[in-house]
Amino acid sequence: MKLLTNISAALLGIMFLAGCNEPHQPPPLDQMELTARFIRSIESGQADIAVRQGKKLLTIDPDAFYLADLIAVHEANDTIADIQNLIEQKKIDQAMQAVRDGRKKYRGNRAFNEIYPKVSQLRNTAKLFRALKRAKSSSAMRSARIAVQSGLSLNMTLELEKFLTDYEARGTAVANRERADILAAERAAREAARKSKIEEVKRRAAEKKFEQETARKSAEGERLRQNNKLQ
Repeated sequence: MKLLTNISAALLGIMFLAGCNEPHQPPPLDQMELTARFIRSIESGQADIAVRQGKKLLTIDPDAFYLADLIAVHEANDTIADIQNLIEQKKIDQAMQAVRDGRKKYRGNRAFNEIYPKVSQLRNTAKLFRALKRAKSSSAMRSARIAVQSGLSLNMTLELEKFLTDYEARGTAVANRERADILAAERAAREAARKSKIEEVKRRAAEKKFEQETARKSAEGERLRQNNKLQ
C-alpha cells in the first residue's frame, strides 16, 4: 500500500506539477476526477476497473507514458485474476492457454513465468487423483500418494496436505490389515500342515496295520495248508 501511495503521489506530481516554468494550465475537472478514481482503483486492487480508467485517461493525455506502463501491469493482473477463475472452474486447459498468451503479451512480467509451472502441474490433477481412488493395496496407495506429492508440489495447500495425511493413515490401516491377513494365512497354512502330517501318520499306521494283518492271515493260511498235507 505504501508503494501504491508513493506511485499515486508521483502520478499527481507528474500531472499537476509538470511545466512549472510555463503558465499553469490546470487539467479539466473530469480528468482530475478520473485520475482520482484511477488511483483509488489501483490502491484497492481493482485491476479491471483501473485498466478501463487508465485507457480513458490515455486518450485524454496520449503523452502520459507512465499510464501505458501502469495499464500494462494492471491488464496483466486482470489476466492473472481471470486465470485464477478458470482454475477454480476446473478449466485447466483454458487457464494454461491464458498463461501462454500472457507470457507472450507481457514478456516483462515475471508473474506469468512463475505461474506457468504451477498451472502446468494442475493439468495432471485428475489423473493423479484417479490413481488415488483406484489404489487398493497399501503399496499402490503409497505410490499414488507419492505421485500426488511430487506432481502437485508447486500447488500444495493446507487442505491438500491434510487430505494426503489422512490418505497416508488409511494406507497404514490397509497395510496393517494386509499384515494381519498374511499372519492369519501363515497360521492357517501351519495348522493345515500340522493336520496333514497327523493324517499322514495315521494313514501310514493304518497301512502298516493292514500289511501286518494281511501277513498274519497269509501265514495262518500257509500253516493250515501244511497241516493238511501232513494228514
